[in-house]
Amino acid sequence: MTELEHIEAAQGLGAPAYSYSTYGMQVVSDIELPELASVVAGSVAEPRSLRIRRAPVELPENARSLPTWYEFGATETRFYWQTVGAFSVNLDGTEILCEPAEGVSDDLIAFPLLGPILFESLRRQGHFVLHASAVALGGQAVVLMADKGTGKSTSAAALLNAGGKLLADDLVAFTPDGEVLSGFGQVKLSDAALEAHRPQKSVARGDVHAAIDKKRVQLPRDATAEYAAPAVRLYILERGEGEMASTADVAANQSLPAILRFSYGVRFGENLLSGEPANRHFRDAVALAGRVKVRILRLPATLDAMTTLADAIRADLNSDRAKAGDED
Repeated sequence: MTELEHIEAAQGLGAPAYSYSTYGMQVVSDIELPELASVVAGSVAEPRSLRIRRAPVELPENARSLPTWYEFGATETRFYWQTVGAFSVNLDGTEILCEPAEGVSDDLIAFPLLGPILFESLRRQGHFVLHASAVALGGQAVVLMADKGTGKSTSAAALLNAGGKLLADDLVAFTPDGEVLSGFGQVKLSDAALEAHRPQKSVARGDVHAAIDKKRVQLPRDATAEYAAPAVRLYILERGEGEMASTADVAANQSLPAILRFSYGVRFGENLLSGEPANRHFRDAVALAGRVKVRILRLPATLDAMTTLADAIRADLNSDRAKAGDED
């Protein structure tokens, strides 16, 4: 039994149905989340815990009449989607309450739960989060930042097929000392990207909603990074015109704006980023910009040529080692 399960048994609540590990947390959940790695009996417990419960969520009177609603409060954050249900995240991010809409499956609940809801849990636990993908190459984390549709997940899949290990796809969470936490083994790919760069031994899961146009691709456990990895690059992805991937410098005064632009929290605007939360968000972004180099990664023009991505990144990282050797 985990520590959380012992507590709940003592309270007469019984053992929860599912136990997982993600982002350095042991997750005990009433919701089935096959995206996450199941905790193996006898394995070493994660340093932090997250409890996900099915429970009523109290909302303002008018909230349930709106298609979408959210509120970032001092002691909790609440979200609501008419098509999915209501959620709340407690003060320190260690408990999520989920009240599904009638007839909604765990499969559909997972979309907001492993997106904005998990983001808020991570944020409240003190992590800075980018809307990006991250892959470990040789034990070092490279982070892929881009506008929607540019190819973050496709780039990650191409790097996996070149020997990389997935750290995260969508939520890239940093520790205060600049490590990228290992999330869970799933990437979301278009049909064309899946055909061209399907990760080895992966499984494409079924569609859950007509409005979701990408396939959820479940990775084998050995394709996911087991531990956090130190971030060595933040790449801004751009679409190129050639058949080879390449890297380029970013003006020094553009590194911080890029990090702020691709941070996960900006999607919530002033609802989240005002007062002290905004100040902390800015301080964390400044610290990341000072710690990790930001560069441009130009993608090749065709999907087939995405196989050149890993070589371009490795050459870029090797240039740092060469410069360090010259300085010695």
